[in-house]
Amino acid sequence: MSFFNRLHDEDIVRDNGHIVKCLDSFCDPFPISDELRKMLLVEDSEKYEVFSQPDREEFLFCLFKHLCLGGALCQYEDVLHPYLETTKLLYKDLVSVRKNPQTKKIQITSSVFKVTAYDGAGVCYPSTESHEQTFSYFIVDPIKRHVHVLYHSYGVGEMS
Repeated sequence: MSFFNRLHDEDIVRDNGHIVKCLDSFCDPFPISDELRKMLLVEDSEKYEVFSQPDREEFLFCLFKHLCLGGALCQYEDVLHPYLETTKLLYKDLVSVRKNPQTKKIQITSSVFKVTAYDGAGVCYPSTESHEQTFSYFIVDPIKRHVHVLYHSYGVGEMS
């Protein structure tokens, strides 16, 4: 997971793995109490550019961001390791790879699609409510002919 080493290099995460805290603020509806969430959400943050726009569009980064931001009733971690480990496990479960016989290098065989559907009233899938944490990814493995769907609709829903 060397992709995320820059979190240590840029002092977003300490050498011991603890996420650096900051003054509390909000990026509606997310509370921001550490440098990690600030880097993920606040474009004006000095650490936002640690990951370029193409980096932020990578599926691995999107998974990591979704896990770090969590849902409406989540409890945040103080250390980075659980986020990285869960991202890695989820990525390995969803994305298929194979070894190229000529080059002996690993190649990703899956294609990832972020899916949104519209009807006459506007967006109807993954939810009628637009939110950064409402998403649906279709991960297609053309060799195995499998489709994995990763879906989340932000909010707590009806509680009775």
